[in-house]
Amino acid sequence: MDEASRSALGESKRVSASTLANYALPVVSLQFVYMMVLVMYMNFATDVLALAPAAVGTIFFLSKVWDAFSDPLVGYLSDRTHSRFGRRRSWMLASALPVAVMTVMLWSPPRELEGTALYAWVAFSVFGFYTAYTVFYVPQLAYGAEVTSEPGERNRIFGVRQVGYTVGMLGAFTLAAPLIADTETGRESAATLARWLAVTGFVLTLACTLRLPAERPEYAGRGATNPLRALRDVMRNRHARLLLFVYFIEVLGIGGTSAMTVYVLKYVTKAVDQLGLVFLVYTVSSLVTIPFWLWLGKRYERKYIWIVAMAVQAIGYGSMAFQDEGRIALMIFSSLLTGMATSCGQTFGHAIKADVVDYDEHMTGERKEGAYFAVWSLASKLGSGLMVAISGVALQASGFTPNVEQASLTKWTILLLMGGAPFLTITIGMLAFTRFELTGSEHAKIRTALDARTA
Repeated sequence: MDEASRSALGESKRVSASTLANYALPVVSLQFVYMMVLVMYMNFATDVLALAPAAVGTIFFLSKVWDAFSDPLVGYLSDRTHSRFGRRRSWMLASALPVAVMTVMLWSPPRELEGTALYAWVAFSVFGFYTAYTVFYVPQLAYGAEVTSEPGERNRIFGVRQVGYTVGMLGAFTLAAPLIADTETGRESAATLARWLAVTGFVLTLACTLRLPAERPEYAGRGATNPLRALRDVMRNRHARLLLFVYFIEVLGIGGTSAMTVYVLKYVTKAVDQLGLVFLVYTVSSLVTIPFWLWLGKRYERKYIWIVAMAVQAIGYGSMAFQDEGRIALMIFSSLLTGMATSCGQTFGHAIKADVVDYDEHMTGERKEGAYFAVWSLASKLGSGLMVAISGVALQASGFTPNVEQASLTKWTILLLMGGAPFLTITIGMLAFTRFELTGSEHAKIRTALDARTA
C-alpha cells in the first residue's frame, strides 16, 4: 500500500483532505434527493398527485418493514464481500445507477396513471429508492468507520461527512421544497429537478468512490459467518443496544417533522412562502455549528456534549406546540435550535458508533462495521417510517382536506406531530443516553488491547 493510502487509512494520525472530500461529496447529491423524499413526498403525493394520506403513509411504513430485511443483509454482505474495489467501495459503486433510476421514477409518475396503477407506481418507486439508498448508505458509513481508529479523526471524518449531508439538505430545503410545494407547477419542477440530480449523483458516486483510498486489507474476510449471528452480536453488545434505543426513540418523534413543516407553514402559520427561509435557517445553523461541535469534542467528553445538544433539540421542537397563524419568528427560532443540535448528534453519533464497533472486535475478534451501521440505519428508518405512517393516518383521521382551510382538530394534530411528539421522545432518549458507558477513556483501553493483538 502506498504512503498516501497508509496515511488516509489511519496508519498515521491525519486523514487527508482529498479523502475527506471524496468521502463527503457523493453524500451531497444523495442527501439532496433523500431529503426531497422525506420532506416533500407526502405533500407531493397528497396535494399534487391527489393520493390519500393514510395510503401514502402506509406505503412508507411498509418500505421500512422491507428495510428490516434489506439493511442487515446489505451490511452483512458488505462485511463478507471480496472484490478488487474493496468490500465497501464495490457496493457504493453498484448503487450509482439504481439510485439514479429510482430518483427519476419517484418524481416522474406518468400523467395517465391514476387509481391503483398510480399507487403501484409510487409504491414501487419508494421501495426501490430506499433499497438503492441502503446499498450506498450502509457501506459508505462502514467505510468511514474503518478509515481511522483515532477518536479525534473519527469526529473529523464524520464531521466533514455531515457538512456534505447538510449541504444536500440545504439544496433540498431551499431549492426543491419551494418548487415542489407549488401545486400548479410542482409536478413539472419535481421531474426536471430529479433528472438533474440523478445525473449528478451518478457521476459523483462513481468518480469520488473510485478516488477513495484502498480499504484496510487486514479487515477483509473478518465479518460474521452468517447474518443472524451478526445480528445476535449487535444485540448482545450493551453499548450498541443503548444507542439503538436512543436512535429509534428520537427518530420516532422527529421522523414526521420534516414532512409536517410544510403542513405547519401552509395550514397553521399561513406562511408557506417562507418555507425556503425556514429550511435555510435550519441547514445553515446546522452547517456553521459543525466546527464548534468538533472544537468542543477535542476538549470535553462527547457523551456530555451530545446530551446538552439533545436538550437544546427538545426545546426547539417543543416550542412548535405554541405555533399559530403569523408566528413565523417562532418557526425561525425552532429551526435555529434544532439545526444547531442536530449537527452535533449526526457528527458525534457516527464517530461513537465506530468506537462501539471496536468494542465488538475486542469481544469477538471480527470486524462488522457493515452489520452495525445497517442495524442503526434500520432503527432510524423504522422510527421515521412509523412516524410518517402515523402522521398520514392522524392527518386523515383529523379530517384533513388538501388545499383548503383546516379545522381546529387538524391544526392541533399537525402541531402535535411537529412539536409534542419530538419533545417527548428526544427527552426520553436524552435520559437513556446518560447511561452510556463507552467513554473516551474506556475506548482508549480497548484500542490499546486491540493494537497489542496485532503488534
